[in-house]
Amino acid sequence: MKYQSKKVAGVWIDHQHAYIIGNADLKSQGDYGVIKKIVSKHHADHSSSEDAHHHRIAQEIKQMYEHVAEQIQAAEAIYITGPGNAQEELRNYLMKDRKFQGKEIALGTSDHPTDNQRVAEIRKHFTV
Repeated sequence: MKYQSKKVAGVWIDHQHAYIIGNADLKSQGDYGVIKKIVSKHHADHSSSEDAHHHRIAQEIKQMYEHVAEQIQAAEAIYITGPGNAQEELRNYLMKDRKFQGKEIALGTSDHPTDNQRVAEIRKHFTV
């Protein structure tokens, strides 16, 4: 198996939630589950301008990407999936970080699955 001796981590992400999926020691073998759920704190602020609102949302998404990066930095291979373009944005964010240089980062696409479906997709990626 390609990932047998590597530390692996999976991420399902959209612009509001990120689920870090794997097992506690980041091994490709063993039981997978949701290790951590990260939520972006989108706040409705009707008193600010539209530009300020979009800037604040962009900052909150960046903070979510920072939290995800902290959780998966020990992984050697990372699989990111989710709807829309959040997974591409996260990959681009990680590729700018020196801690992720030389690490394998693969992308997938999935809609809004259940937690069990998220875990199954990540497990399948790393165990096939």
